[in-house]
Amino acid sequence: MTTAAACGADEPAPPAPVRGVTSVAELVLPFDAYKTTPQQRAVLGNAHNRLVVRCMRKQGIAISPPAEDPATLAAIDPGNSRRYGVTDIEAARRSGYHLARPPSPDTSGTWAGKLSKRTRHRLYGTAADRGCLDRATLTLDKGVRKADWPWLGLQDSLTLEQAAKHPSVTAAVKRWSSCMHRAGHTYPAPEAAIADSRWDLDEPAVTEEEKQVATADTLCKWSSGLVAAWYAADAGLQRAVIRDNRDRFAALRVNLRQRLERAARLLAEENGRQVG
Repeated sequence: MTTAAACGADEPAPPAPVRGVTSVAELVLPFDAYKTTPQQRAVLGNAHNRLVVRCMRKQGIAISPPAEDPATLAAIDPGNSRRYGVTDIEAARRSGYHLARPPSPDTSGTWAGKLSKRTRHRLYGTAADRGCLDRATLTLDKGVRKADWPWLGLQDSLTLEQAAKHPSVTAAVKRWSSCMHRAGHTYPAPEAAIADSRWDLDEPAVTEEEKQVATADTLCKWSSGLVAAWYAADAGLQRAVIRDNRDRFAALRVNLRQRLERAARLLAEENGRQVG
C-alpha cells in the first residue's frame, strides 16, 4: 500500500519481471509428457503407412508412401519455441517470423496429391465406405484403451489463452512494448508485430527488415520477462488441469503406450519379412 501510494495512483510501479526460464530449451511444459515425440510420431506414421500399403494391395493397387523420418520431423517441429510467439533468437535472425521449412517437400500430403483419382478414392474412401487411411488407423487403435486426444488439444489451447490474461503477463507485455519502442518499433503487443502487413508469411522469402524486427521482438520478450511470466502462468495452469483430471491423463498415457507397442511390433514383423 505505501509503495503504491508513493508511486502515484495513476501510474503504479510495474511488477518486476518473473525470474525463471532463461532459454528456449527450458520451455518444457507439464502437458509435454503426454505428447508424442518426433521419434514416436515416426514409429506411428511408418506403421500406419505399412497398414495402408497392405490395405491398398488387397484392392490391387500398389503405392509407396514416403517414410516418416524422425530427424525431419524434429527439424520442422518448433516445440514450444513458438508457443509465446518467436522466442528463439537464432531462428529469428535466420527466418524472421517465418517457420522453418522441411529440408524436403516430399511430405505425405504432396505425395497423395500426385496419385490418380481412383487411387485417392480407395485411399480416402467415402462416408459410406472407409478408405485405407481410416482402416489403418482403426487397426492401430483396435483394443487399446480409449483416450480423448482432442480434449488434450483443447486444454493445451485454453491454458495458453488463460495464461495470457494473467496480471504478470499483461504487465510484461507493457514492458515488452516499451522495449520494442526503444528499439525503434511501435507495437502494443507481440501479436501485432507478427501480424504486421509488411511480412508475407505465406511466401518463402524473408526480408532483412522482418529478421531485424523479429530479432528485436525475441530479445525484448526475454529481457522484459514476458517469456518467463507467460511460461510460469501456463505451466501452473497445466499442472492444475493434470491434478484435476488424473484419470483422463492416465488414459492418454496408456493409449499412447499401447499404440506405440503395436506399431513397433508391426514394423518389426514387416522388416522381418523383408529380410527373410
